[in-house]
Amino acid sequence: MLTDPSIEKLKAKGASPYDVAVLVSKRARQLTEGAQPMVDDRDVANVVSLACCEVAADKVVAAEGEQKVYVPITREERIRREEEQKEKERRAEEARLEREAQYSALPEEEKSDDALDSLLAKVSEGIEDEGDEFADEEDYEPSEEDLAAAESDEE
Repeated sequence: MLTDPSIEKLKAKGASPYDVAVLVSKRARQLTEGAQPMVDDRDVANVVSLACCEVAADKVVAAEGEQKVYVPITREERIRREEEQKEKERRAEEARLEREAQYSALPEEEKSDDALDSLLAKVSEGIEDEGDEFADEEDYEPSEEDLAAAESDEE
Protein backbone atom coordinates (compact mmCIF):
# COMPACT_ATOMS: atom_id res chain seq x y z
CA MET A 1 0.00 0.00 0.00
CA LEU A 2 1.27 3.45 -0.88
CA THR A 3 1.79 5.55 2.26
CA ASP A 4 4.53 7.97 1.20
CA PRO A 5 3.49 10.10 -0.61
CA SER A 6 -0.12 9.92 0.47
CA ILE A 7 -2.90 9.30 -2.02
CA GLU A 8 -4.44 12.68 -1.12
CA LYS A 9 -1.19 14.48 -1.94
CA LEU A 10 -1.04 12.71 -5.31
CA LYS A 11 -4.70 13.48 -6.13
CA ALA A 12 -3.91 17.19 -5.79
CA LYS A 13 -1.32 16.93 -8.58
CA GLY A 14 -3.83 16.34 -11.36
CA ALA A 15 -7.26 17.33 -12.60
CA SER A 16 -8.59 13.91 -11.63
CA PRO A 17 -7.31 10.73 -9.97
CA TYR A 18 -7.36 9.11 -13.42
CA ASP A 19 -4.97 11.75 -14.81
CA VAL A 20 -2.59 11.12 -11.90
CA ALA A 21 -2.78 7.35 -12.42
CA VAL A 22 -1.92 7.76 -16.12
CA LEU A 23 0.96 10.11 -15.29
CA VAL A 24 2.39 7.72 -12.70
CA SER A 25 1.95 4.80 -15.10
CA LYS A 26 3.81 6.55 -17.93
CA ARG A 27 6.66 7.58 -15.65
CA ALA A 28 6.90 4.08 -14.16
CA ARG A 29 7.19 2.70 -17.71
CA GLN A 30 10.03 5.14 -18.45
CA LEU A 31 11.82 4.08 -15.24
CA THR A 32 11.38 0.42 -16.15
CA GLU A 33 12.93 1.11 -19.55
CA GLY A 34 16.02 2.63 -17.93
CA ALA A 35 15.21 6.30 -17.32
CA GLN A 36 17.19 8.05 -14.62
CA PRO A 37 15.30 8.64 -11.36
CA MET A 38 14.82 12.31 -10.50
CA VAL A 39 14.50 11.78 -6.73
CA ASP A 40 16.47 9.69 -4.25
CA ASP A 41 15.51 6.08 -4.94
CA ARG A 42 17.34 4.30 -2.12
CA ASP A 43 14.31 3.79 0.13
CA VAL A 44 11.73 3.19 -2.60
CA ALA A 45 10.25 -0.29 -2.98
CA ASN A 46 9.47 -0.31 -6.72
CA VAL A 47 9.22 1.84 -9.85
CA VAL A 48 5.56 2.72 -9.26
CA SER A 49 6.38 4.08 -5.81
CA LEU A 50 9.35 5.93 -7.28
CA ALA A 51 7.12 7.45 -9.97
CA CYS A 52 4.64 8.52 -7.26
CA CYS A 53 7.47 10.19 -5.31
CA GLU A 54 8.56 12.05 -8.44
CA VAL A 55 5.02 13.25 -9.12
CA ALA A 56 4.57 14.34 -5.50
CA ALA A 57 7.88 16.25 -5.65
CA ASP A 58 6.73 18.04 -8.86
CA LYS A 59 9.64 16.51 -10.79
CA VAL A 60 7.16 14.93 -13.22
CA VAL A 61 4.15 16.92 -14.39
CA ALA A 62 1.44 16.38 -16.97
CA ALA A 63 1.46 18.49 -20.14
CA GLU A 64 -1.44 19.02 -22.53
CA GLY A 65 -1.26 17.59 -26.05
CA GLU A 66 1.43 15.58 -27.78
CA GLN A 67 4.92 16.27 -26.46
CA LYS A 68 8.29 15.23 -27.84
CA VAL A 69 10.21 14.45 -24.69
CA TYR A 70 13.81 13.37 -24.27
CA VAL A 71 14.17 10.98 -21.34
CA PRO A 72 17.80 10.43 -20.37
CA ILE A 73 18.62 6.82 -19.64
CA THR A 74 21.00 5.46 -17.05
CA ARG A 75 24.58 4.65 -17.96
CA GLU A 76 23.89 0.94 -17.42
CA GLU A 77 20.93 1.00 -19.80
CA ARG A 78 22.94 2.88 -22.43
CA ILE A 79 25.74 0.28 -22.18
CA ARG A 80 23.22 -2.57 -22.37
CA ARG A 81 21.64 -1.09 -25.51
CA GLU A 82 25.06 -0.55 -27.12
CA GLU A 83 26.03 -4.16 -26.40
CA GLU A 84 22.70 -5.34 -27.79
CA GLN A 85 23.30 -3.32 -30.97
CA LYS A 86 26.84 -4.73 -31.33
CA GLU A 87 25.49 -8.27 -30.89
CA LYS A 88 22.84 -7.62 -33.55
CA GLU A 89 25.49 -6.31 -35.96
CA ARG A 90 27.72 -9.31 -35.19
CA ARG A 91 24.86 -11.74 -35.97
CA ALA A 92 24.07 -9.89 -39.20
CA GLU A 93 27.74 -10.05 -40.25
CA GLU A 94 27.87 -13.79 -39.44
CA ALA A 95 24.73 -14.35 -41.52
CA ARG A 96 26.21 -12.35 -44.41
CA LEU A 97 29.45 -14.36 -44.28
CA GLU A 98 27.48 -17.61 -44.16
CA ARG A 99 25.46 -16.59 -47.23
CA GLU A 100 28.67 -15.62 -49.05
CA ALA A 101 30.16 -19.00 -48.21
CA GLN A 102 27.04 -20.76 -49.45
CA TYR A 103 27.15 -18.76 -52.68
CA SER A 104 30.86 -19.45 -53.14
CA ALA A 105 30.24 -23.17 -52.67
CA LEU A 106 27.73 -23.24 -55.52
CA PRO A 107 28.90 -24.69 -58.83
CA GLU A 108 29.58 -22.04 -61.49
CA GLU A 109 26.47 -22.95 -63.51
CA GLU A 110 24.24 -22.23 -60.47
CA LYS A 111 25.75 -18.77 -59.93
CA SER A 112 23.25 -17.20 -62.29
CA ASP A 113 21.26 -14.04 -61.75
CA ASP A 114 18.28 -16.13 -60.61
CA ALA A 115 20.35 -17.94 -57.99
CA LEU A 116 21.79 -14.62 -56.83
CA ASP A 117 18.31 -13.08 -56.62
CA SER A 118 17.11 -16.06 -54.58
CA LEU A 119 20.06 -15.74 -52.22
CA LEU A 120 19.53 -11.98 -51.83
CA ALA A 121 15.85 -12.60 -51.04
CA LYS A 122 16.87 -14.99 -48.25
CA VAL A 123 19.30 -12.44 -46.84
CA SER A 124 16.74 -9.62 -46.93
CA GLU A 125 14.15 -11.83 -45.20
CA GLY A 126 16.64 -12.46 -42.40
CA ILE A 127 17.26 -8.74 -42.02
CA GLU A 128 13.54 -7.90 -41.97
CA ASP A 129 12.93 -10.56 -39.29
CA GLU A 130 15.47 -8.95 -36.98
CA GLY A 131 13.37 -5.78 -36.52
CA ASP A 132 14.41 -2.71 -34.62
CA GLU A 133 12.96 -2.55 -31.13
CA PHE A 134 14.03 1.09 -30.74
CA ALA A 135 12.55 2.26 -34.05
CA ASP A 136 9.89 4.33 -32.28
CA GLU A 137 12.45 6.15 -30.17
CA GLU A 138 14.08 9.34 -31.22
CA ASP A 139 17.46 8.75 -32.87
CA TYR A 140 19.03 11.39 -30.65
CA GLU A 141 21.89 10.01 -28.56
CA PRO A 142 22.97 12.42 -25.83
CA SER A 143 26.58 13.55 -25.75
CA GLU A 144 28.73 13.20 -22.67
CA GLU A 145 28.20 16.95 -22.09
CA ASP A 146 24.41 16.45 -22.11
CA LEU A 147 24.70 13.60 -19.62
CA ALA A 148 27.01 15.63 -17.37
CA ALA A 149 24.62 18.60 -17.51
CA ALA A 150 21.66 16.37 -16.64
CA GLU A 151 23.55 14.92 -13.65
CA SER A 152 24.54 18.38 -12.41
CA ASP A 153 20.90 19.53 -12.72
CA GLU A 154 19.79 16.65 -10.52
CA GLU A 155 22.14 17.69 -7.72
